Amino acid sequence: MSKKTFSAAPKPKPQPTDDQILTFERGGAGHDTTSPSKPAANKTSEEPSKRLSLDLPASIHTRFKTACSATNRKMVSEIQAFINARTIELEEEAGIVRK
Repeated sequence: MSKKTFSAAPKPKPQPTDDQILTFERGGAGHDTTSPSKPAANKTSEEPSKRLSLDLPASIHTRFKTACSATNRKMVSEIQAFINARTIELEEEAGIVRK
C-alpha cells in the first residue's frame, strides 16, 4: 500500500479588530473596500416601480447591449428615456394633458 501524504492544514484568517467591527456597524467601509461606498440604487424618484418584460430578437438585443456598453450607458436608463419620450408623443397625439 502506498504511503499517503498530507499538506499542511490551512491557517484561519485573522479576525477583525474592534475598530473594524465598529466601523462596519456604523456603515463605514471595511478593509476590503477600495472605493468609497455608493448608494445601492440610482432611483430617479421614490415612486414604486413595476417590472416590464420584453421579448426581443437576439440580434436586436445584442446590438442594443453592445451600443450601450460602447457608450458606457445602462440599458435600463436608455429604455426609460425612450419610453418617457415616446409617452409624451403619444399623449400629445391623443390630446392627453398632464398636470
